[in-house]
Amino acid sequence: MRVADALDMAKGRSRIAFEAGKINIHSLSAAAIDRIELEAGELKPVRIAVAMLNSAGVFQLDALLKEKLHNSGLESHVEVIATISGETEKKLVEVFRV
Repeated sequence: MRVADALDMAKGRSRIAFEAGKINIHSLSAAAIDRIELEAGELKPVRIAVAMLNSAGVFQLDALLKEKLHNSGLESHVEVIATISGETEKKLVEVFRV
């Protein structure tokens, strides 16, 4: 359950806080996560593929996902890959125009 909760970090989650003017590392990093996909892994049974719009999303992976995976009993079965989509990082203004 903790890992499933951590996977709820896509950009829509931060929209209300961001639009209300609550701009901090939590809202910025959540806005940077475009999508999360669960797939069959190459090195481990499960892969969590994280598509980020910019590198601020790394905070979500480190502060949220890593923490929830730690001592979950699943860490030896899950691989996490993160990519930044597009050729350049998107600014948050562009993220919320979508």
